[in-house]
Amino acid sequence: MNWATPIQYLRDHLKALKWILYLVMAAAVIFSALIPHPESHDPFEKTIGIPGFWSVFGLICCILLIRIMKGLAHTVLMKKEDFYG
Repeated sequence: MNWATPIQYLRDHLKALKWILYLVMAAAVIFSALIPHPESHDPFEKTIGIPGFWSVFGLICCILLIRIMKGLAHTVLMKKEDFYG
């Protein structure tokens, strides 16, 4: 299969792709908030059930990891062209 054609199509329609991915993320958070969570019967376990918390937490951590690693990669891995010269 030639992968260049679908990749080029996605590059040409990048703005629409971003909006579709934002909608998928929003749907995941809403779906997570609507799922009934079972209550714990352990008297020593004190939890606060915030609907959609783990979805939002995972999304924020993922974005932070990407940003931090991208910054580290640019500072550590990117060298000047005349580094050895």
